[in-house]
Amino acid sequence: MIQGRRPEHNRQQVLEKGMQLFNQQGYHGTGLTAILKACQVSKGSFYNFFGSKEEFAVEIIDHYHSIECERWEIELSKLDCPQFEKMRVMLEREVQEFESEEEHFGCLIANLSGELGNASHAFKEAIRRSTADVLEAIEKDFSQCQTDGAIRNDLSAQQLAHIFWDSWQGALLRMKVESSTKPLRELIDLYWNHLLPPQNGK
Repeated sequence: MIQGRRPEHNRQQVLEKGMQLFNQQGYHGTGLTAILKACQVSKGSFYNFFGSKEEFAVEIIDHYHSIECERWEIELSKLDCPQFEKMRVMLEREVQEFESEEEHFGCLIANLSGELGNASHAFKEAIRRSTADVLEAIEKDFSQCQTDGAIRNDLSAQQLAHIFWDSWQGALLRMKVESSTKPLRELIDLYWNHLLPPQNGK
């Protein structure tokens, strides 16, 4: 018997719904029954798509990272201003997106990193890949900002990228705990007005 191709559009829908569920309820808080019901797929179809709940979560991490990076690059390219200002505008838009949500669920990667970072090798590798790509992109942006003379150069672009990313992740966690985007807005102000600009002419 010749097996037909899997309906990829249905698979895509399952990934999209899975992103929502995991962001709202977490990996451990989302049972397979809830996934099947929300996605309106049978258990057989689900396992034909993904093999296991863990494989499903890993693919969700990769899928979320891919669409978010593409969205960021497209929106960034539309801005007509210096790179340093572009980054601030984009971050402020992210905060506005969080504020438009009824609940502040935050970033899926950040949420799953805290929940699954030590759960398995597959999870760790998926999160590591995503984080490495984001850090590389931030480093590239900061490097351009240094070339423009907009930010300090006494620290490398890589150092600045790591420091900022770690701070942003912490602010995202505070946002969830406090149900407020104030930590994110304070962080943007602190970095763009005080920590990133050239220090004492450097």
